[in-house]
Order: sequence, then C-alpha cells, then structure tokens
Amino acid sequence: MKSVNIGIIGLGTIGMGVYDAIKKNGSLIAKKTGVSVKVIGVADKDKKVLKGIKGGKALIKTSSPRELIANKDIDIIVELIGGIKPAKDIVLEALKNKKHVVTANKELISKCWREIFSSARKNKVFVDFEASVGGVIPIIRTIRTGFRADKIDTVYGILNGTTNFILTEIAEKACSFSEALKLAQKKGFAEKDPELDISGKDSAHKLAILTLLSFGQSASPDDIFTEGINRIEAQDLINAKMWGYSIKLLAIAKKEPKGLQIRVHPTLISARHLLSDVKGTDNAVFVKGELIGESLLFGKGAGRKPTSVSVVGDIIEIAEHIAHYGKRNLVPYNLNYAAGNGKLRNINDIEIPFYLRFSAIDKPGVLAGIASILSKYKISIANVSQEERKAGQVVPVVILTHKAKEGNMQKAIKEIDKKSYVKKKTVVIRIEG
Repeated sequence: MKSVNIGIIGLGTIGMGVYDAIKKNGSLIAKKTGVSVKVIGVADKDKKVLKGIKGGKALIKTSSPRELIANKDIDIIVELIGGIKPAKDIVLEALKNKKHVVTANKELISKCWREIFSSARKNKVFVDFEASVGGVIPIIRTIRTGFRADKIDTVYGILNGTTNFILTEIAEKACSFSEALKLAQKKGFAEKDPELDISGKDSAHKLAILTLLSFGQSASPDDIFTEGINRIEAQDLINAKMWGYSIKLLAIAKKEPKGLQIRVHPTLISARHLLSDVKGTDNAVFVKGELIGESLLFGKGAGRKPTSVSVVGDIIEIAEHIAHYGKRNLVPYNLNYAAGNGKLRNINDIEIPFYLRFSAIDKPGVLAGIASILSKYKISIANVSQEERKAGQVVPVVILTHKAKEGNMQKAIKEIDKKSYVKKKTVVIRIEG
C-alpha cells in the first residue's frame, strides 16, 4: 500500500481536529482508498501545544513551518493558521517547493487566489480548499465538478453559523441581539470578538470564493456590499413571520443581463423557501442553474469535527492522485479559475423590495410625511403596519415596499431620519424570494 505523508501547520481547533481524525480513522481511510495517509510533522508557534501532541518519537514537532516545507518526505502541507500573514508566504513557499496544499483559509483564498492558483499551476501541484466555505458542506467540490456542465445563475448562502444561531435565538425566544450573542459566546459558537461574523465580513469572504467558482468572476470581498445583523431586533423577526418571511444573513450572487450582483446582508426570505428552515449553527447553499434547476446543500457550517472532515476529504483526494498518478503528474483540472472579469452591478442600481421599521412619534401626519418622502424617491408602498395607538409616544411603523432602487432608498431613509418625529435610525432589511 502506498503512503502519502502530511505536514500540518497550525494546531488550533481545526488543526487538532484534522490530526485526531487522521489518527483515529487512518485505517478506515486506507481501507476505502487503498492509500495510507500519515501525519509525519506538525508545526505551531505554541510550544505547549506541540508538547501535548502524542505521536511517537517519529513525529516531527516544530515551531518553524519552513522545517515541514523543506522536508523531502512530506507530500502535502495543510495550512490552518488563518488570515493573510504569515499564511500567504507559507502557502506560496510550499507550492514553490512542489508541495500540494490543503487550506481552510477563506480570507487567503478570497483575496489572494490568483497568485496562489498561478503558483500551483506553474509548479504542477494541487491547492484544495473545501473547508473554506460551508464547513462540512461539499459546496466547492460540487460546483467545481458536479455542476461544471451547467450555467449557474443564482447562489444564495447561509454561510455563517454564528449569525444564523443568533437570528434563530432571537426568533424563537424573542430575546435581544446582545442576549443571543452572549449565549452564542457561552456555547462556543461566537468568538470573544465576534466582529468578523456579525458584520457579515466572514460571509463576504466565502461569497467571493463561490462567485469565482460559480461565475468565473473575480471579486474581492471589498467589492461585495456587506451589512451585518447587529441592528436586528425581535420585533423584526415577529413582523417578518407575520408576513410570511424569515430573516437570514444571506450571501447573494445573481447573474443578470446587466451584470452580476453580489451582496451580503440580513434578508427577508419567504417562509416557503428551502433556506427558511435552516436554523441554529447550520449552513446551507442554494444553487439555481439552467440545467440542474434548484439544488440545496445543507450541513454543519462550523466546528472542529465537521470542518476537519472537509479538510481530510481534500487530503484524501490529493493523496489518491499522488498514489495512482504520481506526485509530479500534471494536475487533472485547471487551477487557474481566472476567467471572466465581467461587470459587477453597483448596489445602488439594484431594484429589490424592502422592509422598513421606523421609530416614530405617534401623532397625526407622520405616516403621510414618511409616505410623501418615499414617493418623492419613486418608492411604492405595498403594506403598512402600526402598533396600537400611543399618542405622543414613540411607536414602530413598519412598511413593506414594492421593488425600488437601492440608491433611491438610501436617499429617502437619510431624509426621513432627519425628521423630528423619527427618534431612531430606521431599520432597513432587503427582501429576496
């Protein structure tokens, strides 16, 4: 039986999960594939972590990633550090040294894919990155191989387990955002500093990768309109349910005649849509294509075990190639995804329906004033809801609109929020499906 040797760089939650999974299921992997996958080296800057690894005297333990990269016996480098520095230099050096690379680093792939894929192609090695999007969901492999004969026109993704958990808690327990966030942190679903998740930036990194694979379109996370969930309140989820919607932090990519729209923001989505029932820390990706129709991939989006399964799946794919075709054989697929540089639509030009929640003083003429400003910017009202009268007090006024231009909506809300009868910044949530 042929052996393929692995070096893991980064022994955090996922790195330890990968190490343990290979150690525990190595014989099962060998039985299924006919290839023996062995971790022969690990690297981490924390010497206490290295000391705690039990792997026998033969296991290389080092604080220097380059020691593993330079090792002639290692076939695959697994980068699980995260971020850009020093991960980018490590990955590029590994590729230059003819090492195949597996990574779960969404930021690195979304921002530096062109340089990384170009180096991989030049050095005739693989870069696999399934775990960078969707945890255990095999969305990268599905789009890259299963759907490659079709033209994809729509991708919707619930790509962040932390935000999905928070929104689920608010919806089911009518608690505040801060209470739901604290619970997520207590359960280990949210970081001590949750900004990357709740701001939507994490989902934007992942959407940039899906956009590249689905549409051949280069898009930096900076190109993606991104809005977080921190202003969502229980009342918004109650209102959404009343009108037949749920609220999700949705990553959206849609191909249109005028160009590709890509955006991440809280979204009212129909209760009948497949994504509406995705709750807790689960992730899901909805794909619509010309031939495949509608498809949904669903599963655990984060956590040590689910993510490690995706990483090990990439390791096995490369290991089988090495064992059957040789370490230096030409890669059987095009790593240079740099296809289209088509037009990305400006968020201000996109026409969509909106949910608006105003915090306004209950007095005559307020609703008429709001409606007048909306009309000024060509925004048509579809539905209005107001709580029981509380004369002179601040009450929520909720309006659903027909399709309107984003740019016009932003101008209208800016003008409305300056009015003396509006006491808080208006909550604006876009509606999809």
